[in-house]
Amino acid sequence: MKKMIKKYLGIVGFLLGMVGMIITAIYKWNETDIEPLGEISFLFWITTWNISGEINKKKPNMWWVYTVSIISLAVICALIFVYIYKS
Repeated sequence: MKKMIKKYLGIVGFLLGMVGMIITAIYKWNETDIEPLGEISFLFWITTWNISGEINKKKPNMWWVYTVSIISLAVICALIFVYIYKS
């Protein structure tokens, strides 16, 4: 199970990011705004891509994985907070 997660983390992140961005594009095309979904999807995609690249190395730096994860979670929470209190 751990090998499978290690191998396919980047692909899963890419697919979830693309689905979120496509949904955002469709809703914007229909003039409905679901604002933070696109940004959160893109951030999730970049985060999983970065973590996947690091954990697939021979000697991964786990501090880098934790740092990227914590910063990404903080930014996602901030995006949601700003969106909730903006309206």
